[in-house]
Amino acid sequence: MRSFLVMLVLALALAATLAWFTRNVDGPIPGDFSPREVASVRTFIGQPQQARPIAAVPPEDHPFLARGGSNSMHNDSYQSDTYSWAGPLGHNTQVTSAWFHPIVGSCVSSVLDPQGRLLSTCVTPFGVTLVARDPASLAVLAREKITFWLPTGNKFGGGVYFHQDHEGRVLLASNAPAIELWQLVGQGGDLRWAKAQSIPLGAALDAIRPEEHRVIDVMPDWQGDYWFITRSGLVGVADRDGSDIAVMALAGEGIDNALAVSAQGVFVASNHAMYRFSRSADGRPQVDWREVYDRGSAPKPGTMGHGTGTTPTLLGNDFVAITDNADGRIKVVVYRQQPAAGESPLFCQLPVFKPDRGTSENSLVAFGDSFIVENNFGYQGPYDNFDAEPGLARIDIDRSADSCALAWENLEISGPSSVPKASLANGLMYIYGRDDSNPADMHAWYLIAVDLGTGELAFKVLTGVGKKFNNHYGSISITPDGAAYIGTLGGIVKVWDASRRKGP
Repeated sequence: MRSFLVMLVLALALAATLAWFTRNVDGPIPGDFSPREVASVRTFIGQPQQARPIAAVPPEDHPFLARGGSNSMHNDSYQSDTYSWAGPLGHNTQVTSAWFHPIVGSCVSSVLDPQGRLLSTCVTPFGVTLVARDPASLAVLAREKITFWLPTGNKFGGGVYFHQDHEGRVLLASNAPAIELWQLVGQGGDLRWAKAQSIPLGAALDAIRPEEHRVIDVMPDWQGDYWFITRSGLVGVADRDGSDIAVMALAGEGIDNALAVSAQGVFVASNHAMYRFSRSADGRPQVDWREVYDRGSAPKPGTMGHGTGTTPTLLGNDFVAITDNADGRIKVVVYRQQPAAGESPLFCQLPVFKPDRGTSENSLVAFGDSFIVENNFGYQGPYDNFDAEPGLARIDIDRSADSCALAWENLEISGPSSVPKASLANGLMYIYGRDDSNPADMHAWYLIAVDLGTGELAFKVLTGVGKKFNNHYGSISITPDGAAYIGTLGGIVKVWDASRRKGP
């Protein structure tokens, strides 16, 4: 009887502990420092800005996804990280936040649905939760745990990347593994998530290589077929109803980043080479071209793998770019999406950042004939080694000379792990980082605006002080009303101008 009571007490204690760690929390994200310490932190650095629009055509809308700017972590199927609307300009800028989980609850990616609700995937130590919020109050309207896993190291799996399709549904890959479509059902305050479709992938993946599969990303091509990739280098395509699934393996190669899709094809960067795929006449993935890049001799501090850290970024229907992992100085490598017969896919490559002090773990920003790259060298957060080597650089394409050139390079501004975003409407790029005026051990985090034309700092807005305000690869999302939402370790932060100026 005594041993039974001991076991019962232990079981109850374990259940209580688990309940505490998995409980829902509300209110703003809590800080780690006293009001007296926080009082010394500057809340605004720089100057409010006037809009200076960029004359560039936004990427073409995907026929099977929501409009550009509202369908994924990187805005669109081109992974351009560019918006046609404006973000904050620094005029009476306001900040609020919403706490999501008592340990870690990073709402890494957010989009606005056709009904004006903010949709996010939020990562906790116990899996990934699909969340719908009121964008004004940040109140949770519906939540559903879609992936159950304990994240270890850098090898996160399905559910982190998601896309909103043309019907307003959330498309993602679960760790079942399966392609899943989720939709909100109900009215008013009685909303819930419902699974609209599920396409099991396990049998098709196991037929090529039996193992524990981590599907990173899934996205439709221009015909509506679903393409998917796994960490271990499997590339597959499925019909919309799942009746025909075909998979191929990249021999000796892995994949660490998401897909990019244009009308020209499907683009994948492995840890060895850049690829363009299409679907063959018999329905199988086929390699249209493959180009090896310089993966360097070893991973660098701040990288998640041995190879490129960037999701392919498409510049219209002409170019696609990544960064390599070369020893010394890394390079921005630009390829032709559709090279002519006998023409090399490689268009140009250009070194950026200081020797042995550069790497990039985020998609580039693309607009007009330009790419912008961010330096993430040294970031090994979330709680320690949360700084990174400064560096932003803009590379311009010269079509007439078949070359690329450095337009500007700023080696003073740092965005340790931010997914940079650009606004064509106001000419600013947004990253997320800290400021050297604060103590090195103080987790004071800022939304940072940079002039797209010059690379100079425009302003910084303090979002919060504490470890839970580190974005740790959480993206910046900007909605058409000009608000910016940042996924952080504590949940989500909203930044907006109480006074908006649209032009000079």
